[in-house]
Amino acid sequence: MNRREFLKVAGVTTAVTGAAIATKPKKAFAVELGKEHDQFPVEVTKDVNRFSQQNHVFFRAFWDKEPVDNFISERFGYKSYPEVGLVFVSQHEGFKEGRNAGKLGFRQIDKALELSAWSVNDHFAPHSQMGVRNALIQTHPVNPETGEQMKDMPVLVPGLFSWDNSKVDKKIGMAKKQYKFKDAKEAAQYVKKAAKFLGADLVGIAPYNESTKRWTYEEWAVPNVKPFTMPDGTVEYLPFDPFKFEKGEYETFGVKTVKPDFKGEAGFEPKSVIVLAFEMDYDGIKAAPTLAGCTPVALGYSQMAETGHKVAEFLRNIGYKAAPCGNDTSLSVPLAIEAGLGEASRMGLLVTEKYGPRVRLAKVYTDLEIAPDKPITFGVKEFCDVCMKCADACPGKAICNEPAQVIKEGMEFDTGKVTKSTMTGVEKWFVNGERCLSFWAYNGADCGTCISVCPYNKIDEWHHDLSKLMTLTPFKPLLRSLDEMFGYGGPVEPDARLESKYLEDAINDFWDKI
Repeated sequence: MNRREFLKVAGVTTAVTGAAIATKPKKAFAVELGKEHDQFPVEVTKDVNRFSQQNHVFFRAFWDKEPVDNFISERFGYKSYPEVGLVFVSQHEGFKEGRNAGKLGFRQIDKALELSAWSVNDHFAPHSQMGVRNALIQTHPVNPETGEQMKDMPVLVPGLFSWDNSKVDKKIGMAKKQYKFKDAKEAAQYVKKAAKFLGADLVGIAPYNESTKRWTYEEWAVPNVKPFTMPDGTVEYLPFDPFKFEKGEYETFGVKTVKPDFKGEAGFEPKSVIVLAFEMDYDGIKAAPTLAGCTPVALGYSQMAETGHKVAEFLRNIGYKAAPCGNDTSLSVPLAIEAGLGEASRMGLLVTEKYGPRVRLAKVYTDLEIAPDKPITFGVKEFCDVCMKCADACPGKAICNEPAQVIKEGMEFDTGKVTKSTMTGVEKWFVNGERCLSFWAYNGADCGTCISVCPYNKIDEWHHDLSKLMTLTPFKPLLRSLDEMFGYGGPVEPDARLESKYLEDAINDFWDKI
């Protein structure tokens, strides 16, 4: 073969190889990103303490009278956790306008879409997003004789996240037998198919054992409530005084805590945890931190409630008991890691191989024994060590730039001190939850900037698969620069982002695409 023929063959070979890489890079390189592990893939010390739910930043709004740290008071103007929490909730519910009201992305139409996306959660699983388990619906019955609502007679009924399994025993007692799978692997096959058919985008199974029990809250919490007669005569049970709130006072009534008791509250001891992940809309998330950018989050919570309920009903109809959960009962991210759905990230969220951090998580506890999945890693930790894009973009200065390490209460980071709102004894990056929620209240919307700018937040295209492969190579420090060069995620500097044409275009594109 002469030199010209050699170059011709080499050129054709290169073209074919390039085409293979371009269409299916993972297949071309015969690489699978995920590596399975028999144990939890980051360090968990022997003195790890289970997290008490009352210390979650949402719940501290109902009992913690301590002043907020100086950064929050100076940056956002809040003095206490009840003030932060109630201001945020009032804006979330649409009863109070935030400082950005009327701006593009914060218009009435943006808020209307967000509230409609929340509606299934808010109407049929209220407060589950704050971590209230077995959420109840507060309603007012209608007098069948007059057709009028009995406003002074509120009743509480089970919501979509109901833990009521009484009908399971009744059905089995009436000669309807419990469905028997060949083995735990077959159970996994059927449960995963059912969960995906019923609305989940990703499904993983974790065992309920000593490893996963440590993610169950040490104490379950629920806000205390009192009845208030509203101006229209309706009696409502609320965790704060609405009339004092109108005057700028923030009176809350504390929380009630109990030790975890699946047997007492749901009628069974779990054997498995089904973890469900729901993709959030890519175009919507690009518009973070506006209300338009919050709509995928809102829709995700409604999908969590609806699908979690359906999966629980599927299990009940084959003779097994179930406890569907949103943000309640246990820490969702480590459970999702145990179930093989992804890795932890610098921003504190789960990063999945398919959707990056653009997912919401729910879980269903059950007494059905299901073959578990194993934790996986695919380079997220190593990439988060060098990227730090989410930390630089965080408008609340809540995500630290420092390395991952075993977190202990009282440690100091560039984003503040580790407080009781952070689980300790686990290797991770520190995220200041108090600052995060304070920005939400200040912003008049949730945030999601960290999700939007993350280089893992990509749609399913060949060059994005290639980028993920590069996170496993020495070239990973370059990926953030390439990400920004091609315009993914928009401006990183928080103030510049809010005023940028990128954000304006993202909001308009979201509404223009039909």
